[in-house]
Amino acid sequence: MITRDLATFVLYSAKNIMRKLGRIIRDISELMNNLCQVDTYLDDDNEENYKNIVRLIANGTNFVVYKSDGQYHFAPSRFVGYLNNDLLTHLVKKNGKNGRETSPAIDSIIGHTRAFNQALEDEYLGFCDRLGITPKHMVNTQRKYWLLDNKQNKIYTEEYYEGSLQQALVNRYERNPIARKKCIEKHGCICQVCGMDFSKVYGELGNGFIHVHHIVPISALKGEAHKIEPENGLVPVCPNCHAMLHKGKLSCNYLYIRSNQHFLF
Repeated sequence: MITRDLATFVLYSAKNIMRKLGRIIRDISELMNNLCQVDTYLDDDNEENYKNIVRLIANGTNFVVYKSDGQYHFAPSRFVGYLNNDLLTHLVKKNGKNGRETSPAIDSIIGHTRAFNQALEDEYLGFCDRLGITPKHMVNTQRKYWLLDNKQNKIYTEEYYEGSLQQALVNRYERNPIARKKCIEKHGCICQVCGMDFSKVYGELGNGFIHVHHIVPISALKGEAHKIEPENGLVPVCPNCHAMLHKGKLSCNYLYIRSNQHFLF
């Protein structure tokens, strides 16, 4: 029998395991994954995530500077200095975060030592202004910066940022309740790949349950402006098919054929 104390202990242990800091980053790809995480939080429609990341930016002292969507962004070194970092892990107090460990690692990865730069300081203040935050007042010290070079920035933009932002846009649009409603009004709540109807399998519990999927990958639009019509741009799918569509970057037609069905759009 599981007692309340045991359940509390298990929950506490699980949370602490999940929130353990990763090791110090060792190469440019690990750094770029964390820069991408910062941009994802800045684009996130989760208000709590957004507030937390901009607070870290406002209070930071050392920043990795990179171009994102044509503008300079500033990532706090203590956040991006740990492997696969996230806010849930980072915001735990006294969990070992140490700028004296992350800064030398970033020096080595980027190829130069962080330093004050007035032009970057001005860009940082402008970045904070765009985010609507007030940067920490510096007393007897200065903020310092690492700047990705053009080659590093090109790699980040083309191989990391674009894919992450595109997926964030897809996820956000697929969760949009208005778009979802219009899609279901046209297609119903039946998976258009495997034919799953949750109401038939689970009765009243399954009524109205379905995911919606973006038919044309946003990555295929090459950054072009594109107005999506929910009735034609989204399609209802069950969670399993939805996961396979995203995992394999497959079309609904292809997945349907691959699963030995005959439905075609």
